[in-house]
Amino acid sequence: MEKKSYYPFVLLITICITYFVENFLRSAAGALTPILIEELSISHAAMGMLISAYFFIYGVMQVPSGLLSDRLGARKTILIFTMLTIIGVFLFWASGTYNLLFVAQFLVGIGCSTFYINAVKLISTWFPANKRATAIGILSASSGLGNTISYSGFPYAEASLGGWRTIYLWMSLILVANWVMNIFVLKDVNHSNHAENHKPKTSILGSIGTTLKDRRLWPFLLGYIMSSMSWVLMNWMTQFLIDVRGFTYLQAGQIASAGTIAGIPGCIIVAAISDRFKNRKKTLMGFSVIFAIVLFSLISIPGSMGMIPFAALNFLLNFAGSYWVLYFSMIPETLPASKAAVGLGLVNGIGTVGFSFLTPIYGGLVDLTGAYRYSNLMVLAGASLMPFVFHFFITECYGGIAKDE
Repeated sequence: MEKKSYYPFVLLITICITYFVENFLRSAAGALTPILIEELSISHAAMGMLISAYFFIYGVMQVPSGLLSDRLGARKTILIFTMLTIIGVFLFWASGTYNLLFVAQFLVGIGCSTFYINAVKLISTWFPANKRATAIGILSASSGLGNTISYSGFPYAEASLGGWRTIYLWMSLILVANWVMNIFVLKDVNHSNHAENHKPKTSILGSIGTTLKDRRLWPFLLGYIMSSMSWVLMNWMTQFLIDVRGFTYLQAGQIASAGTIAGIPGCIIVAAISDRFKNRKKTLMGFSVIFAIVLFSLISIPGSMGMIPFAALNFLLNFAGSYWVLYFSMIPETLPASKAAVGLGLVNGIGTVGFSFLTPIYGGLVDLTGAYRYSNLMVLAGASLMPFVFHFFITECYGGIAKDE
């Protein structure tokens, strides 16, 4: 394990498995929306709250995630919080009431909240600069596979396996096995001899305040909030396709999974393009423009065109939407090391908290108006504003522009 020649790739495999399962869990409530609305006899707004139970606490925990990484190390943080995820998933699997499912979603959200930032930290530690963004892209691509299994697997399980809980249990057992694997594989670099570890620790609020005052972070915060507005539709995609375009649950799941599977090559290719051309900003802008155009097209076309055009557009939408992976290369390249972890946490956290508020608002507008028009206008507004934020406010940062502070 100590040989640098192969350890990084073993590390990447095991954390990709973790992230694959966590994204299956992340998408579960959205993929199950038609089933749970019927099973629990709840409104769209209540379903939005159930989805947001995961995302709200996930977002709130992003800043502590970075700080925990600094204090406990990435390995220990991942192992401790994955235990909470395991408790939550078995509670979700066994639950039959809205309140218990809500608590389970909350626990899974806490457990999953620390993983990605700490996994990125491990990649940044063990991979050289010329392979780092690509490695982060591969990690991020595993999220697409997890999302795909969720959106395609649950309709199949409902039709052929006697219910959605069967596939949920299988994925939960994979997570347990992977947690054991991580105990033996994950490791931090020992910095005990570095002078920086002898510096006085900044308080949590002090770290947050100092990082928030750094204007270099502001465009990333604004851009990620705009991105979160447009991503709300992803969680409502299945229900939208059923209610508005007349597809069955199985068909809607197949269309949605065409999009989620696009994240697999999307994250890898977007990151690799930015590495190949040594340019983060133009890559980010280009894919965000494509995303906005395709989103408008997907929302506008009629259901009479059939599944193939919807699946193709959703594939392209999610492929272009993989630009999000660049945030996690750009922020450490823009901010000094003393602020990078907290900066990542703030951007991911504030964006995700915003997403958690917008998801039930989207559903509430559907309940209030009986249609998806105003909900989708909100989504389109976020997608339209993103390219402008990226163009006018983000600075090219390939290779690192931050100075140590």
